Amino acid sequence: MKFKSIAGAVALLAAGAVAHGASAATTLLFENFDSEATTLNWGGNGNFAVGSPPGSVDLIGNGYFDLYPGHGNYVDLDGSTGNGNNPAGQLISTQMFGPGSYTIEFLLGGNNRGAGARTTTFTLGDWSTSVGPLASNSGLAAYSFSFTTATAGALTITQTGPSNQQGNVIDDIRVSAVPEPATWAMMIVGFGAAGAMVRSRRKLALAAA
Repeated sequence: MKFKSIAGAVALLAAGAVAHGASAATTLLFENFDSEATTLNWGGNGNFAVGSPPGSVDLIGNGYFDLYPGHGNYVDLDGSTGNGNNPAGQLISTQMFGPGSYTIEFLLGGNNRGAGARTTTFTLGDWSTSVGPLASNSGLAAYSFSFTTATAGALTITQTGPSNQQGNVIDDIRVSAVPEPATWAMMIVGFGAAGAMVRSRRKLALAAA
């Protein structure tokens, strides 16, 4: 009975790997900025550094220049360091990501102050995409991009210029690793080997009985 239970568990694990392999992902980075103190010209934290000086970003929300009430803290990607900077502001992840398959998710909205539409660019390794131009009143919306990069790099989020201190707003940034199909294939082979070992031990036990 014990061998049947082990074999059954192995079979269930293999079936689960096949059924969920395409969607399974491991979160490598998540930042919602809610544990940070709001401030103009934010200096970054353990997850994100601020690049592209003299461009800057502002950490606002939760009653402080709160453009999207109810969303906690978030980043205005065009900070309060003047006009004409290009790029206007930039977040760079402190974590480096190797070659592989990833999913990036985030909330991104317009400046919500009546300024012109703005575009934000996302880069990781040799992958890059742009969102926008987003109208001022576009509202925070969820975005998700899945991609594969052949080169390593940090996640870089860039607010294109020239700056006018009214950039797009970003929140809830998540980077997840998606296992390659070959990885799942290796796992399934491993499950099969474990099952074969269980069957072999059962035969030996029956022969010895």
